[in-house]
Amino acid sequence: MLLTSMIIILLFFSLMGMEIAWAIGLAGFGYLTLSQFSDNATPMVLFAQQMTSGVNSFVLIAIPLFIFAGELMNITGVTQRIIKFAASLVAHRNGGLANVGVTANFIMSGCSGSALADAAATGTVLLPEMKKRGFNPAFSSAVIASAATVGPIVPPSISFVLLGAIVNISVGQLFLGGIVPGIMMFIAMFAVTWWICKKRGYPLEKKATGKERGVAFFEGISALIAPFIIVGAIIFGVATPTESAAIAAFYVLFLGIFVYRNLSLKQIIEAASHAAIITSVIMLTVATSKIFAWLAVKENLGEYLINGLLWITDELWVLLLLINLLLLILGMIMEILPIMLILAPILFPLLTGLGVDEVHFGVVMVLNLMIGMITPPIGLNLFIISSIGGVGVVNIFKQAIPYFLILIVVLLIITFVPSLTLFLPELVFRD
Repeated sequence: MLLTSMIIILLFFSLMGMEIAWAIGLAGFGYLTLSQFSDNATPMVLFAQQMTSGVNSFVLIAIPLFIFAGELMNITGVTQRIIKFAASLVAHRNGGLANVGVTANFIMSGCSGSALADAAATGTVLLPEMKKRGFNPAFSSAVIASAATVGPIVPPSISFVLLGAIVNISVGQLFLGGIVPGIMMFIAMFAVTWWICKKRGYPLEKKATGKERGVAFFEGISALIAPFIIVGAIIFGVATPTESAAIAAFYVLFLGIFVYRNLSLKQIIEAASHAAIITSVIMLTVATSKIFAWLAVKENLGEYLINGLLWITDELWVLLLLINLLLLILGMIMEILPIMLILAPILFPLLTGLGVDEVHFGVVMVLNLMIGMITPPIGLNLFIISSIGGVGVVNIFKQAIPYFLILIVVLLIITFVPSLTLFLPELVFRD
């Protein structure tokens, strides 16, 4: 009864448009309040205790640092340099500026770790230019929104940091596990863009000369090596994922102050303030989701879910399909963070008990939820690109359907061929 009431409260406030962090918190608080009228009351003090423990993790410090680094990248012009480099490589091929967006987002994913940050950064620069060239605005928006989904898959990744903290998985192994799937996503979306643009006859850009490519490379080299510094520090044991986030922030600060010389104290403070605001929203969601997840475990929600899945089938491949379907549906109607916080503690024990590697499923889960970012009604990439490009969310999604389908294909391949995900983690972290 109490579990049902908690879920109803969550759904009610979510459908009313309340911020998800507050909706989850009110659902947990409602449970505790109603339990006071039962024979087995749950102490109200647990609300504060669980929320505090939810954010008491060293790994989570990486989140504000990666967000801060991403803010500084936009201010210092790192984003523009990456786009210019991507354009020198692919703008003259079928796809033109559309595939510049796909390529730039792939490169950006190795720096920011956030799909929303990548979508906003590349969309702000490329959408006006694509409109000038005669690209369909809805298609242009769909390309950028879809391409940005690779951000949390290629390291560094804020989503992997959160997942590692939630279920106690090596963040370094998750980072490495995302490399091959991220490359597959990039190739698949590049191919789809190439085919669509060729079919529709969208314009190409003038082929860059060797000199122009060299200039673009040397202007962007300082930004391009950032992912290698971040991931290399983890692989070679120089830094933990949290410390590598600090290295990323310091590196971008160094670029802005001493290399590009376009970063002022005022801009640094503004970037830090913006990062703090974004982080506060994330941490509030983490805190309230912790009490919700604790109460869900107390009420045996995980056991009900597991028994329901096992009642349908005990075949592992069918279970993986069902879980993927569940995550896809939830990704359409909920934000990523609460889904991970609530379901990860339930699904990981089930699947690891059936022999599924936790790093493999971690990558599958995040990739699955990234697809939800380009599906209405909650798809956040669609909304942020809609606000930048001035195109309706539904129109963007219609143009994004080919990308949605090809990402589903990549998801299924990654799900049923675990060696693609585990090859690099096992190679680097083997005993």
